[in-house]
Amino acid sequence: MGLMTRRLLLASAAATAASPGPSAAADRPALPIPPELRPDASGSVTLDIRPGTMTFLPGRRTPTYGVNGPFLGPALRVRRGQTVAARVTNALPEDTTLHWHGLIIPGEADGGPHRILRPGQRWEVKLAIDQPAATLWFHPHMYPTTAHLVTKGIAGLLIVDDDETDRLALPSRWGVDDIPVVIQDRRFRPDGSFFERFNIIAVTNGYIGDTVLVNGAIQPEARTARGWLRLRLLNGSNARSYILTTSDARPLFVIGSDGGLLAAPVELKQLPIHAGERFEVMVDARNGVPFDLLTLPVSQPIMRLPPFDQPLKLLTLRPDGADGSGQLPSALATLPPLPVQLPPVSQELVMDMFRDMQGMMPLQKAGLVAMAGGGRIDPAVVARVTDLIVNGKPLGRAEQLSSNGVNGKPFAMHEPGFTAALNQPLRWRIAEGSDRMMHPVHIHGCQFRILSQDGKPPEAHRAGWKDIAPISGGGSSEILVRFPYRAGRDAPYMAHCHILEHEDSGMMAQFTVA
Repeated sequence: MGLMTRRLLLASAAATAASPGPSAAADRPALPIPPELRPDASGSVTLDIRPGTMTFLPGRRTPTYGVNGPFLGPALRVRRGQTVAARVTNALPEDTTLHWHGLIIPGEADGGPHRILRPGQRWEVKLAIDQPAATLWFHPHMYPTTAHLVTKGIAGLLIVDDDETDRLALPSRWGVDDIPVVIQDRRFRPDGSFFERFNIIAVTNGYIGDTVLVNGAIQPEARTARGWLRLRLLNGSNARSYILTTSDARPLFVIGSDGGLLAAPVELKQLPIHAGERFEVMVDARNGVPFDLLTLPVSQPIMRLPPFDQPLKLLTLRPDGADGSGQLPSALATLPPLPVQLPPVSQELVMDMFRDMQGMMPLQKAGLVAMAGGGRIDPAVVARVTDLIVNGKPLGRAEQLSSNGVNGKPFAMHEPGFTAALNQPLRWRIAEGSDRMMHPVHIHGCQFRILSQDGKPPEAHRAGWKDIAPISGGGSSEILVRFPYRAGRDAPYMAHCHILEHEDSGMMAQFTVA
């Protein structure tokens, strides 16, 4: 075992140790609240993508990328009915793009992999906002380096407001009772830099961090209003899924999904959230008692490495401020009813992993797969699997780009994809190949409704507007989708797994709308 692996294991063991409860958190960092960025009087916003440094670990500086700052970006706030002129400048030493994830706009404005920003270039694009209030986000979509650019820190919230939602009197004081929560996992090298390696573990399982950042801080604390809290949750991780809950079992009331508010709140004790998904959740903090937001162990074996093999504290919320005025309404948005007569399935998208067996065999030999059912993992197994993650041989570029695919083919930038009909209700089927892994599938240029998950109605908190459909266990989802804008061959839309290492190794398809 190499020195790097031993150090990482020691860090992992330290993170697994019992952490203090909400009442013993004097040394905890404050939750960073991204600044709101609204269009100026001319309707313009400026976004500068630039390098920076951050101190995540004591005494170590981490090279980062960010938007209008060293890490992550502002919360870009726009209103339905606005046309926003976005000026995006690339001050990085490498190419990037900026994709408006969840925004319903034409292909030429979408910021997909065909809209490359070279170092020093500026992209000026008009964004006509015409969709319900929602918590969206922006991030790079450079092929095949999206995972790298997001790992370095390029991401930010994109919040759409509208008059209908304003009338609901939801918590709306930014950072006080309306709290952004961007969850990302990372792994650090001994020098403090982010660990990155595109090896067989990455193309099969995605990025496997051992530290969680919330808005760029490790286990921070938020001082909030005393009242109903609105948490805008973004799973901004490259690959990891989370199961969110509270330390004192107070319920989570889901009020919104990817594309906007639900018809009514959905009460949950545990909320699974997959890579790229967003949920708006309300929590009752009127009693003023502090509590933690936790994540529970998931079923995927390799994502149960310590410290994720037990409930893990992500964030402490301390509602000791002035009383809040926001309320939890009994009714939220009016969602259009699903048609009684559905159109026939016009498109099938199958997520394929061509290197699944090569990726899983080392894990089987290490003994991790056998530990999938629960319980602590043998430290010797942790050491062997961590060594595979950290020291596994990097793949060549040709190997990387041919490891995964959609409908039996890896992504190819310059090969034409399929065509979807403009402004027509379409029924698509999204399925998994034979790997039986989680694939949160994202589709550009739309917000859709999930018709079924594995032949059953969708879970209540996923029955509203979505742009990600999670599939797993050999299952499938059917969705009802409409594309109101065109996308041409020079700027097509994408359909892909939002595990970024899957996307960057071929699990993506492009399509035009005409």
